[in-house]
Amino acid sequence: QAKEREDYRAAADHFLRVGSKAPTSKFRANAEYDAAAALITLQDWKTAATVLSGFRAGFPGHELQPEVTKKIAYVYKEDGQLSLAANEYERIEEVRREALLIAAGLHEEVGDNPRALAVYRRFVGYFPHPVEANLETRRKISEILKAQNAQDDYLAELRQIVAIDAAAGSERTPRTRYLAGKSALVLAEQNFDRFAAVRLVKPFEVNLRKKKELMKSTSKQFTKLLDYEVGEVTAASTYYLAEIFACFSKDLMESERPEGLSPLELEQYELAIEDQAYPFEEKAIAVHQSNLELISRGIYNEWIDKSLQKLAKFVPARYDKPEEGSAVIASVDTYMFAFGQAKAPALPEPEASAGEPAP
Repeated sequence: QAKEREDYRAAADHFLRVGSKAPTSKFRANAEYDAAAALITLQDWKTAATVLSGFRAGFPGHELQPEVTKKIAYVYKEDGQLSLAANEYERIEEVRREALLIAAGLHEEVGDNPRALAVYRRFVGYFPHPVEANLETRRKISEILKAQNAQDDYLAELRQIVAIDAAAGSERTPRTRYLAGKSALVLAEQNFDRFAAVRLVKPFEVNLRKKKELMKSTSKQFTKLLDYEVGEVTAASTYYLAEIFACFSKDLMESERPEGLSPLELEQYELAIEDQAYPFEEKAIAVHQSNLELISRGIYNEWIDKSLQKLAKFVPARYDKPEEGSAVIASVDTYMFAFGQAKAPALPEPEASAGEPAP
């Protein structure tokens, strides 16, 4: 009634009586909030700040806490306590950040992925910093997109993660490198699939040229992943680099044979193909072996296991026991893949450009 009469002092006193007369009442929180609102109308900044601070301490999980923070910031500003006001305005941003993430998580929990996705996108748009939190949220976005089979949007989000980490400067952390490295690995796998899909059939020279170009770009992409210095990504990259050589060797062996060859010519052609393919298989084995060196540095994961399985097929007599390794490299810290340095016989056409991996 006092509030209706615009007797805000009396209204504030009455609202505050709830706390003293009925401290356990379910109405107390709302009453103290209304008391603060009346005091703000009276421009009694100091008393309003005291009441609002009491609300914050007394009702930490209350739904009105975000509004209380806004009111405290306003009160401090009007009272000339600018440093305290600045702190509160910073807290408003944190409350908003937390609220958005909680809301998105709840939408996700009940299976409303479209709404979760929309809120996560709002979050990364509003809060590009700190970078680590932004990338963590983008990872969640990418997972939702992947689950929705939105492949183009999924890959686009991964590119964003890679680009943001690369430009993070002093905000770059081991976690951002991990998230970016994992994203870059998925993007590199797309290139590997395109490379592996090219078959050496007629027109042979056209397809050979295409496969060589993809071999070069894919090798470069996987080699660059080593810069992330993430054990899992390094092992995956090493595995795929080996498989690039293995795939090329296999595709050479399975390439379409020319027509019209006599039995003798066909036999000679088969021998020539084997001579071309064998060095690539040897390089594949050497690179898979290098993956086993990570075990001695305390790293063992699915990619090292995959390399071991490949070696068991290539060299079963040596790699029929999981504990066997090799001494191809001395230190993963200094190991670099040097494509094109190992000499392998070159196919007559087309000629490889300078610095290009064989053939």
